[in-house]
Amino acid sequence: MRKFKGLLLAMLASATFGFIPLFSIPLLNSGIALDSVCFYRFLFAAFFMWIICKIKHVSLKMNWKETYTMFLLSIFYAATSIFLTASYKYMASGTATTIHFFYPVVVASVMMLFFHEKFSWGKAIAIIAGVLGVFFLSGGFSGQHVSLIGFLLVLVTIITYPTYIVGVNNSPVIMKMNGMKMTFYVLFFSAFLFFCNVIIRDGGHFTPLSTGTQWANALALSIIPTLVSDFALIYAVQMVGSTVTAILGCMEPLVAVINGLIFFSEKFSYSEGLGMALVFTAVFIIILNQKPKKQDFAPENADAVKKGPQPD
Repeated sequence: MRKFKGLLLAMLASATFGFIPLFSIPLLNSGIALDSVCFYRFLFAAFFMWIICKIKHVSLKMNWKETYTMFLLSIFYAATSIFLTASYKYMASGTATTIHFFYPVVVASVMMLFFHEKFSWGKAIAIIAGVLGVFFLSGGFSGQHVSLIGFLLVLVTIITYPTYIVGVNNSPVIMKMNGMKMTFYVLFFSAFLFFCNVIIRDGGHFTPLSTGTQWANALALSIIPTLVSDFALIYAVQMVGSTVTAILGCMEPLVAVINGLIFFSEKFSYSEGLGMALVFTAVFIIILNQKPKKQDFAPENADAVKKGPQPD
């Protein structure tokens, strides 16, 4: 049951990330600067997570090691967003997304080389299907020009995002932390980093939210593809591990394509149809490969289950 919940949370995290364009594009088109959009997104999400922690009576006290570790992980998380967004200025977003989605390969490699995770043909085939699925969802062989600057920018995300995911799953300090508390500090520190980004890059000029539509989109952006996504991601990593969570990230571009078809009247292509089939294949393989471990049901784990999700 715990494995099944972890798979659902991993797919929920990935799927809700796919809603980012749905709420961010209207904000950008209405004149809100990109850096301000990122700041509002994480600031509001951190505020909502703070309210949830208060309602659930979750202590937010941190010692020095926890603060240092969470801030470091948040740097990698925020850097992923910054560099991936910046790469869109130099290449098509679909091409950037395809390159970025090689991060499951990095996650799987790191877990096998440094954390002794066993090689699995099921995971390997799922990674291949997922990468190919994202490739075709993003346009396939469309002949898009890839600039060196754009390639280097998105290449950074292949390092920063796996570092964040693996760190959440394997840091001794983070392993003991409550998932809600962890989510709050990731969002809070990310908001702080984007605040610093606006101060440095834009001279402290924050584009104000001046209309009801802008506020609605900003709040939706902070809740669905930020608060819900990050919260589900952290618990998914704790329940099913870094590699499986990374592979199931292929749901993000799938949902983004579906949203484009429904809300932005984008045309459906054979390439996208093939991409969807491959993504579903990857998800199906991962589900089939999840076998419950005996220790998941052992009496000695009863206390851990009561306290909340713990790393595998």
